[in-house]
Amino acid sequence: MLLRVASWLFQLPGRLLAPLFRSRLSLLIFFMLVAAGVFLVKHHLSEGTQEESFPLATPQHYVIQRETPLREARQHCVGPLPDNQGSPWPTSAGYLHEPDWHAGSQLQTLMLDNQRNQFAVLVKLENTTKQLLAEVFLPAASSFNLKLESNGRYVMKVKDIHSGCSFRTALSVADRPDGTLPLTFAEEGPDQYHPIGDREF
Repeated sequence: MLLRVASWLFQLPGRLLAPLFRSRLSLLIFFMLVAAGVFLVKHHLSEGTQEESFPLATPQHYVIQRETPLREARQHCVGPLPDNQGSPWPTSAGYLHEPDWHAGSQLQTLMLDNQRNQFAVLVKLENTTKQLLAEVFLPAASSFNLKLESNGRYVMKVKDIHSGCSFRTALSVADRPDGTLPLTFAEEGPDQYHPIGDREF
């Protein structure tokens, strides 16, 4: 009995497909359907592989380094500064924070020249480690003599009180034989001032 059942199950596919294989057209349609099914399965598997591998691709970052144009730096200007953190601005040029030089330091005079400008400026002087050494206020069309170490190198930051725009320049007393530093805020030439944001001042 079991042998007859097994024989019948073995002959079942042939009996079911026999009418299909009697016609050449039916046979052609059958194989076309099989080929289409195989193609769809392969296409689906290839898309799944691409979707899984896409997040593993290493992202590329492009960094463009350039100087900040003056027009962009002016977007960070804070506007007119009516006072110095609640205190009125001085009426004459002078120190707001005087430098504390060590005894025996060789000092040289450098004149900050603001005579060509019709606005007051606030000047901060830092050393190469960004330590604040001096802070000076100069009214419009004025100048001030600043005492600096003759062999020192500094960073000077200047803020226009009228517009709130800030600038920065490198400074060495030894490189200025005439002992004068014009506050002209030019981006080219011997006295280059680079615009900076308010947070950098």
